[in-house]
Amino acid sequence: MKKLVFNYNSPWSPMLCLSVLSCIVTITMIMKMTYRSPESFSWTHLILNIIIMVMIMMLWFRDCFRETVSGVINDDKSCNIKLGMIFFLLSEAFFFFSFFWMFTSSVLAPDLSFWPPSNLKMPSFIGAPSLNTILLVTSSATVTLSHFEKNEQNSLSWLWLMFTLILSFLFLMVQYMEYTSLPFNFTSGLGGSIFYLATGFHGIHVILGSMLLTGSLVMLLNQLYTNQSLLSYELGIWYWHFVDAIWLMLYTIFYCWGH
Repeated sequence: MKKLVFNYNSPWSPMLCLSVLSCIVTITMIMKMTYRSPESFSWTHLILNIIIMVMIMMLWFRDCFRETVSGVINDDKSCNIKLGMIFFLLSEAFFFFSFFWMFTSSVLAPDLSFWPPSNLKMPSFIGAPSLNTILLVTSSATVTLSHFEKNEQNSLSWLWLMFTLILSFLFLMVQYMEYTSLPFNFTSGLGGSIFYLATGFHGIHVILGSMLLTGSLVMLLNQLYTNQSLLSYELGIWYWHFVDAIWLMLYTIFYCWGH
């Protein structure tokens, strides 16, 4: 059996797992805390956990970019990294599937025998949700054009990638504006909690995907990529397409069907 030799043992994977676990435990504590203690230390813990998680991811991305530039990633390592990314995306897909399952079961078999509940008015797909769908679908097209243009002479790959980041920023702005105008909040029953959890976690994934693509944009502008070292760039595009696909499911289930 051929043994793969790595230059170092990366600590970021187990550290990120522990950070995510701590985040989930803290969110569970916040969801269980009573209204009599709104200033619980759990919120402070959650903010600290998110900051630590983002820092770990940035350091991990930094090492991945360095490996891409240095050319130490051979075909075997590249295959293993891509396989790991596939398993990661599958785990993320099951994570969002749990929200879809909870929401559809609440709609099809609600406790009060009707949907939506009297205290919950789900937003229509007309307006901000449709605009966000257009923004993300367009960003999926621009990031694909960026990848296609990479090997062309006088490539405009960086420009298409910049358009993608602008569209992602607009998406987050529209999402925030929608949150501020909704007639319900996180505590408005099961439906409200599921809605904010699903769309909120998707927003976090949009931010993470934007961070990945921003790193790729920096490397493109500094001409650090070659035709043989595009791994981090391609994985960032994979992740962005995954984020787009999840939004289309959210849009269909929560906004179109749920409304």
